[in-house]
Amino acid sequence: MRKVAMVMAVLALAGCENAVEGVHKQIAEQLPNPKTAKFGNVRIDKQGTICGQVRSKDDAGTFLPYRSYVAFKQGEGYDIVLADKGSNLRIREACGGAELQRSAEAVADKPAPEGWDVEIVQGPNMGALSDMTARLIEKQIPSSVVYRDGKPVVLLGPFPSKAEAEARQADVMARLGTDSIVIQHDAPR
Repeated sequence: MRKVAMVMAVLALAGCENAVEGVHKQIAEQLPNPKTAKFGNVRIDKQGTICGQVRSKDDAGTFLPYRSYVAFKQGEGYDIVLADKGSNLRIREACGGAELQRSAEAVADKPAPEGWDVEIVQGPNMGALSDMTARLIEKQIPSSVVYRDGKPVVLLGPFPSKAEAEARQADVMARLGTDSIVIQHDAPR
């Protein structure tokens, strides 16, 4: 009985791998240099939705920043959404961080006397707290950990201007493929 269960589990995983490979092939075809596509932070939920980040080289051979994507299972195929750049609420709703993005948008036009933070999006994209902070340290990106409602939150900043925070957010996405939100320091979440 255990052997049958093990074979079934292996076959199920093989089906997931084929689905992921198929989605990655479709996404790569949309990139400037498909053969150089690199995927990161790939995860699949119970409904078969695939989330992650992708980057590729441009025509000059330089890697472009990571871009987030989501692939929704639709019958036998997938409906793929690939972010142009920046935040995409549809991707965040499926992959995590939608509430944080809505909070950031609600206060985006208000004055920020204490500056701006870059907050790493919680969820499967973050991984273990120690892994996330280690990756940031490895890339020499200063960060801090605060606790909000008993959960650790990784912050970069505060930065004096929103433009500086957005530049750091772009840098973190380009170098690590780590999803984040720019929000006012100490804004309600």
